[in-house]
Amino acid sequence: MARFAPLVPLLAGALLLIVGEFLTAREVVVVTVIPPGGTATGGDLHLYALGVLGVAMLPMAYGAVTRGARPAAIALLVLSIAAVAIVLFIDRPAIDHTPGILERTYELADPQPATGFYLQSLGAVLALVGSVATFALLPKRSRWVTPREQAGTTP
Repeated sequence: MARFAPLVPLLAGALLLIVGEFLTAREVVVVTVIPPGGTATGGDLHLYALGVLGVAMLPMAYGAVTRGARPAAIALLVLSIAAVAIVLFIDRPAIDHTPGILERTYELADPQPATGFYLQSLGAVLALVGSVATFALLPKRSRWVTPREQAGTTP
């Protein structure tokens, strides 16, 4: 049963990455209101890259956890590292930046992270934790045995 435990954070992380794409990730608050054009979804910030990564993680999680496929586990690790990198190096700087026209128009414009950013950040971390746990619980590699060695007819 412990072998299947990484499936929970992997699936939750992938689903949070997908759902977070359609929720507001950044709000630009001016005094107490959000002006028109003051919100951006996760998809607006990184062109739906995290959603694509989340969709790709779903079959990889199945293959790595339930089947013990090492290539799927490697793909999961690469996908989750890419998701964390997008959140840290693309989304986080974009959250702190006020879009051009709002910055010029409103002196007190204050960009703030919103629900979508938090969900995608949590999803990326869960996917990374799940992919590392998958590697830790993979069956150990055994040496490949040729048919001749198995039959006992080696020279």
